[in-house]
Amino acid sequence: MVKDKINVLLVDDEEALLDSIRRRLQIRDFNVIAVNRGEKALEVVRTHPIDVAILDLKMPGMSGTDVLVNLKRDYPWLEIVILTGHGSFDPEKDRVYGQAYSFLAKPCDLETLLSTLIEAYKKTVMNRSGISRMEMDRLLQASEATSPRDILKRLKELDKHSLETERGT
Repeated sequence: MVKDKINVLLVDDEEALLDSIRRRLQIRDFNVIAVNRGEKALEVVRTHPIDVAILDLKMPGMSGTDVLVNLKRDYPWLEIVILTGHGSFDPEKDRVYGQAYSFLAKPCDLETLLSTLIEAYKKTVMNRSGISRMEMDRLLQASEATSPRDILKRLKELDKHSLETERGT
């Protein structure tokens, strides 16, 4: 795990999509762990620090919905983005989906995915550290972070600081 990069868990049973998104995010300084099954996703989070998860809903074995429920139960601060090609769910009608940060439809353009990941990670940092939205915005403004990479770098610094404070180091 790379400590200075945002750690993204990507879960989808479509291997070509997994590889494509993984490569595109890694080029943009994300550390991506890509798995093709829900059961593997739960194994990964037990052994690796994850900052944001991206889940498909329909997969063989454990569904994305089951993964979402398990992740939010065990890691309530973790923000999760649903990326699905299946329009058969209605997040407004199913309370389980209210636990997700955002919903994106496949195919999703890279800029939309990146901006959603940045905002989801910002929320993860706020959840872990107890920082309000207003305070987070103030901290990011004070850092003069303007590009997405600058913002992610500043968020990682804030997150690292809050984790060190939490551990007493």
